[in-house]
This record gives sequence, C-alpha cells and structure tokens, in this order.
Amino acid sequence: MVIVDRATRERLRTHFARGSVHPDDQTRMTLFIQSVKAINSAVLARVEFQPFDPQPAQALQQQYLKEVEAATRLGKATAWSSSPMLYMEATNLNLELWNRTGAALYLQGLLSETGTFFRYLALSHALLDVVRIVPLMPEDMPGDTVFMQALTQVEEESARQVRVQEALLLDLAGALEQRERERTCQHQREQVVTCFQGLLKRIGA
Repeated sequence: MVIVDRATRERLRTHFARGSVHPDDQTRMTLFIQSVKAINSAVLARVEFQPFDPQPAQALQQQYLKEVEAATRLGKATAWSSSPMLYMEATNLNLELWNRTGAALYLQGLLSETGTFFRYLALSHALLDVVRIVPLMPEDMPGDTVFMQALTQVEEESARQVRVQEALLLDLAGALEQRERERTCQHQREQVVTCFQGLLKRIGA
C-alpha cells in the first residue's frame, strides 16, 4: 500500500528545502514519535511478568530499553513550540493512534497468548516501519543539527528493531493460519498509516 502519496511527498520536500525544521514541526514530530514509543514501552514493560521463553523475552526487554531511550533522546533534542493549540492538536492525534490501533488491549491479559502476541508484534512492526520522516526530507537536508541527529538516530534504531520484530513474527508463523496472519498485519499497518498521514498533513501547516 502507498504510505505517502506523491503530492504529499513533494510538498514536504519543498517545505523542508529551506534547510531547517521549525519548532512547530519538531514538536509535532516528537510528540507523535513519543506516542509510538509510549505504546511499545508500555506493552513491553509487562514482558518480564509474562510466561515468555527466555530468547524472545530478552529481545523484547532490549527493545523496551531502546524505545524509552529513543523517546528521551528526541525529547531532549527538540526545540519545543510555544503554541498551546499545537499541543492540543498533537494530543488528539495521539489519542487517535491509541484508539485506532487498540493499543490499550495489550496492557491487559496475557500478552504471551499466541494470537495476542502476534497482533501486538504486527502492530509494533507497523509502528516502527511506517513512521519514518527522514526519508521524506530532501537528500541535502542538513543533518548536523541536534534535532536532525536525534531524529536520524531514532529512525535508524527503529529500522534495526523492525528486523527483530520480523524474526519474532516468523517464529509464530506456524501457529496461525496464513490468511489470519496476513489480515492481521494488513489491518495493523492500515491503522498506523492513517495516523501517520494525519501527522504529515499537519507538518508545515
């Protein structure tokens, strides 16, 4: 599926061609990405209390630490906006992300149950794979600012964690029917894409 249409991509490249990221846009990006990290870290914080096998448990605990670190790093590097309305806008978008993805469902019951775990992994994979802003910027975008360095590091780490999620999803593949797996992954990705597109529409607005 197309995550970012051509018109949006061209608008963003033109918008960022000035060579800097305005505090309003930094704030929008950071609050959305922090919401993504909050979903993952809130769910992953429960892993040590669940009956997981040692190998996936270790991988998930490492991811938990990476998500918390990423949210903190980006927050420290952000030049925060002074517009109260922007924070209200971001709150609404983040609530939509939680509601559309049903993230709160993974904070109750047994996460280690096969079907639930697969749905969460599909969601986490989509969050980490879809929410990428740096590729939408011009290739000559200055990368030496504190914010751009932090954003790039966060997205590079997300790419590494995607590969971890893919391995875990593959391990569960035999426990679920192919049609169910495909439907679950597609649904989770669609919800994340819809919210991410909502963020992109607000950047530069």
